[in-house]
Amino acid sequence: MKAACVRRVVVFGPMVIAAAVLSLAPAFSSASAAELWIGAATADITPEPPVAQEGVNIALTIRNRCTANVLALESRQGDRVIDQAVLVSCDLCILPGVQEGFRKHLAARQPGFDINKLSLAATHTHTSMMVAKSPYNDKDYGNAVQPKDYLPFLYERMAEAVTKAWANRAVGAVAWGLGHAVVGHNRRVVYSDGTAAMHGRTNDPKFSHIEGYEDHAVDILCFYDAQRRLKATAITMACPAQAAGGPVISADFWHDVRELLHQRHGQELCVLGFVAPAGDQTPRLQFRQDAELRMERLRGLDHAQEMARRIVAAFDDIAPLIAKDIRSDVPLVHLVRQIDLPARIVTPAEYEEAKKTCDEMDAKKVKGHREWYWRGYQGLIVERYLAQQKGQWKTFPIEMHVLRLGDVAIATNPFELFLDYGVQIQARSAAPQTFLIELASPAGYAGYVPTPRAVHAGGYSAEVLVNMIGPEGAQVLVDRTVEAIGELFRN
Repeated sequence: MKAACVRRVVVFGPMVIAAAVLSLAPAFSSASAAELWIGAATADITPEPPVAQEGVNIALTIRNRCTANVLALESRQGDRVIDQAVLVSCDLCILPGVQEGFRKHLAARQPGFDINKLSLAATHTHTSMMVAKSPYNDKDYGNAVQPKDYLPFLYERMAEAVTKAWANRAVGAVAWGLGHAVVGHNRRVVYSDGTAAMHGRTNDPKFSHIEGYEDHAVDILCFYDAQRRLKATAITMACPAQAAGGPVISADFWHDVRELLHQRHGQELCVLGFVAPAGDQTPRLQFRQDAELRMERLRGLDHAQEMARRIVAAFDDIAPLIAKDIRSDVPLVHLVRQIDLPARIVTPAEYEEAKKTCDEMDAKKVKGHREWYWRGYQGLIVERYLAQQKGQWKTFPIEMHVLRLGDVAIATNPFELFLDYGVQIQARSAAPQTFLIELASPAGYAGYVPTPRAVHAGGYSAEVLVNMIGPEGAQVLVDRTVEAIGELFRN
């Protein structure tokens, strides 16, 4: 059973945003228990360098391979399909517009699957490949793989993995648990004058404090075949994959997590890594850096490997415990909601400043990648303001997925959502355990979503430059997510 979905498209400049008037209802409204079918597959999505990267680098070498990891879920009662979901974790930085294009690419290959119930999410590694539809994607990167040329390669590799995961789904079981690992840290540094800076200097007489909370929870889902052998795992935590650096291709710490888990559970284990709300988080300390580096040297690990060691330690602690409570007869219900969120309004002063910057850069005919990068973002401010003047920039439409799997709720959003909003959803959720996934299913560039205190303090991540919505829109997102979870668990 599929609800009709009426779409409207708002286009200005490099931004293409699609909104839907109606939400997609689950196949059945009942969350009654059923037989769970599970499929999993992994695709190598790494092209040969040189490759254009997010962060305007050109990667010349491959440190380790980037992958797309696919989990296919279906609940059945006899021959009757109750609901479905395909979740894909991609070792990429952001995915603006990628899901829409991929759905079109995949549709003909997946008969029997509701393509709207596929959700892509990025791990936010900056050492990955650049995709098209970024604000700066029309730059020519010379002999490097261009973003527009990478997309067909990405679609084909992911399609092979999704097709394989869907084809090999079989009766299985699931278990879930909560662990802890110190990985994410707040990265906004506040000074005595009330201003803030992302990754600001703390060795400064004006340093006051670190702005916000840190959440070291690690949410773990384990999926098993009919013989109770571990088949796939989904690991979610409030930290982007940004422990590695340099102009190289790398999946960051998720590569090392997979390597360690493969040593323990076999090469066929599919490991999906997801980022919970972490727009103000980083795997790098803002102080005590020397002490941290010394301990890594003593262990013989780099920073990405150290983060992986902590994550896998949490997994090793939790996996034997939840194996005592493996379940095969659990409800699976999957909602797909289209929501219009209040947009962050561009002020006249912000418009004038952005226009001045664009005019100056255009007059200089800037050629460098980094300059082009910032010209793209400043241009978005101008376009948003002009659309706003025409009454077109009032809301920012998003696609949100909310699932119930047994006692677990899974909810997605397309933003780099500040941690406080994730805590709000977790605290108010009707589910015993709630997995949150950001950087998922974006129709266009979605940006950061700051808290009111961050907006007041300013600095990158809290300014209109990279905010499609602000605190007002974030609160609507929180409320709608909590309502959808409540709807599933009331049933």
